This record gives sequence, structure tokens and C-alpha cells, in this order.
Amino acid sequence: MKPNQISYIKAQSNNAATIELESVLDFYKYAEQHHVKMIFVLNNGETFGILTNQFIVQTPTNGYETIDDAKMGLQNKFPSSQDYYTAKSEGISNYDLYEMKTKHGIEDKEVLNKLQKEGFVEGFENYKNLNSDIQLKNSELTNFKNALDFYNYAKENGYFSPQELIESIKAGFHKANEFKDALNRGFDNKEDYKEALENGFPDFENYQKAKKEKVTTYLEFRDKQNLELSSPDLPHDQSLLLLLLSKLEQGKKIGVTKLKLLLEDTLSQYKTDDGKLYEWFQSSLKKNKDYISFLETNPNVSQFGHYDTDGEFLEIFQLQNRSIVIDGSNVAHNSQNGVREKPSIANLIKMVRFLKTKGFSDILIIADASLRHKLIDLEKLSQLNDEAKYLIAPAGVQADVYLIDHVKRKHCLLLSNDAFKDYKMADPWVAVNIDYYRLTFMITEEGVFMPDIK
Repeated sequence: MKPNQISYIKAQSNNAATIELESVLDFYKYAEQHHVKMIFVLNNGETFGILTNQFIVQTPTNGYETIDDAKMGLQNKFPSSQDYYTAKSEGISNYDLYEMKTKHGIEDKEVLNKLQKEGFVEGFENYKNLNSDIQLKNSELTNFKNALDFYNYAKENGYFSPQELIESIKAGFHKANEFKDALNRGFDNKEDYKEALENGFPDFENYQKAKKEKVTTYLEFRDKQNLELSSPDLPHDQSLLLLLLSKLEQGKKIGVTKLKLLLEDTLSQYKTDDGKLYEWFQSSLKKNKDYISFLETNPNVSQFGHYDTDGEFLEIFQLQNRSIVIDGSNVAHNSQNGVREKPSIANLIKMVRFLKTKGFSDILIIADASLRHKLIDLEKLSQLNDEAKYLIAPAGVQADVYLIDHVKRKHCLLLSNDAFKDYKMADPWVAVNIDYYRLTFMITEEGVFMPDIK
């Protein structure tokens, strides 16, 4: 039966006897078998009807305009007439193809299979189920229309899986590389990650500790840590004063008033832009008598000088009165201007004995773990242990890390020809302070030369 052989007439069904067919396909079959030329559209388009001599055969239109459309819609698995006519207007006659396009934005079956295999079809459904608060935090995100949009966004921004993209979205990120960097640094949300990076923090652990301690920037946090590293039980201004004392010129006499001015000048780096000390900074030294009491009673002061009560000044000791830590690998190689000879224990023994002749007694050597495998006279190691305390850094960790940490804690002298350039770039404390403590040397056949030791 061809569509142009049937005419449709709108009508109303009142009290006439009717036979209701449940399926429009059965209705179509009946019309075809009886060579029906006329079908009524009854009840304002809600019913198809065929008038016979005795009764009306009818079935619901379900929104279809013709029984041919209804047959096509049902045979092609359209769930509603609305979907059928929308698809028809777009030139699509198969519901599977229509669903791919409307639901997933895909017209190619192979593409759909690829997205399904990689989990992006299911992933898109999971994305749609995210609560509104999460989506509100991600206002920069594209409004994904379908699974293909979701897939394309993932690939364009470096995501390899839908789950990775969803977890990133939950955390507030829009780029895979940024999300991965945040995770590597220990962050689980973009807000903290962004604030931390803006303030110089390398990871979440330091950022979290700083927030608890009411510290804003990483530089400020490092300053606080360094003050507390050397003197954890002292107020911060006393710890800072000890640092200043450790860097004063040997043999120098300095009065309380001068010390007070030096400290007040140094305090500027611990102040906010409006001139107030950081909230965490603890102060105890206000008047001259506070300084005098500190110089007379604090045992750490005696490392650097002697306070003369009568003269009210501090006399700074000669360097020989100070503790000294030796860069074992550097001295063993006798490194000069980047040129290194084969390392030997003999160089270290010669250096320790020289220092002792100059009055040093508190001597510590720290060396790399790998040094023992390069020494040309390892058998002399026991002899070196009789001369001074010898420590070996853990395997895989440079001795420089422990040397610098020791200097920070003790404010002791450091014997090395290494300028520690890399550490100066990474650590402001090293950049500002290490050269005050570092002593250089040269070992020759004639002996040891150290220009800083009188």
C-alpha cells in the first residue's frame, strides 16, 4: 500500500461501535489487507480509524501523523513520534543512528565503539551526575553537550581517561598537566594549589604547616624555620641575635647599643609592608638591660665571644675558638678552581693537624658515602678517626646537605672551596649567610694555607 493511495479525514467518534487495536502495526496490517482507501484521524488527532459497515476499527496515533510514519517509527525502534519526526527532519531514519548523534554527538559507529571502549560514553554520564556545586566551581569548563564533546575536551587538554578528567574537574582543574603537578605536590584542589604556588610553596606539606603557623609565603616560612632550627627554645629575636653574633668580625669589640641597632636593622626582613613584625615572630629584647641579661646568661653566646660586664661590650673570639666542620670530599680531593686530584685520607689528616696547630679543637668531618670507593689510601681511615670525628652521609644523599644543615644549626665555621652556588640559588639563607662561615684552603707539598686563619 502506497501512502498516496490513502486519504485521511479528521473526524470525531461518538457512540458508534468500535474495535480498538492495541498495535498500530496491526492496524496498518488490517488496512493493507482490506485495501483501505480512507483512514479517519479522530479525536483531535489522537486516534486513527477505519470505517466499516458495522463498526470502526481504531488505534491511538501516539502523535504520528500517518500510519506509514507510525510503522516506520516502530520498525526503526523510535521510542516516540517526537523522536521520529525530529530524526526525519534531520534525514535520519534509524533510531540507533539518531541516538548516537543526539546523545553522544557521533554519527560514525566506529567512533562510538572507540568512545565506549575507552569509557568516555559512561564517563560522560558520570560527569552529568556531578552535583551542581562542583560544576559551579568549574565555570571555565566547556558545557559538554554529549560524549564526543567530553572526549574531545579530554584529549585536547591532555587527559588519558574519563576518570582522570572527572577527578580533575572535582578538584577544580581544567588541564591534565596542571592536575598531575598538583597531585605530585600533594594538593587535592586547585584553590590551595594556586595560592601555594603564588606564595612560593613547593608542596602541600610545607603549605599546610605554614598555614597552621600563620605564615603567608614560603620565603617567610623558611626564615622562621631557620631561626627555630638553631635555637628552637628561644624567642625569635634572641635566635636572630645569635646569628648576628656568629658573623661578627673576629677580635671585634661591640657595645650593647650597637648590637641593639644591628638587630633592629635586621628585623626589617621580618616585617610586613606596613612595618609590623610577622604575627608569628616572638620578641623579648626591648631595652638595653634585656640585651645585657641575654649576653651574660645565654650559654650559646660563649661560642662567639665574651661579655665584659665592666666595659659593657662583647669581645668576639678569634676563629680558632669556634667549632669547624670540614667538607671531607672537597678536602680529600684538594679541589682548587674546579681541578680535582685523586682523593686521599692524607689530605684530611694534614688539614686536621694544621687546624689543631692553629688552636682549633672542635673539629668535625662530613663526607659523601661514595668517597671511600675513590680513596687511594683507604687504609689510613682509622688513623683519621683518631684525629677527628668523621661522619659519612647516607648513600644517595650529598654531604653538602648535611654540611649546610650543620652550619645552620650550630653557626659554626665551614672549611670548603665549594662556593655552593646551586644551594645559594635554592635557599635564601645560604645565599645570605654561608660565605660568612666558609673558609677556603690550599694544600701543597709545603703544607696547608688558609688566608682567613692568622
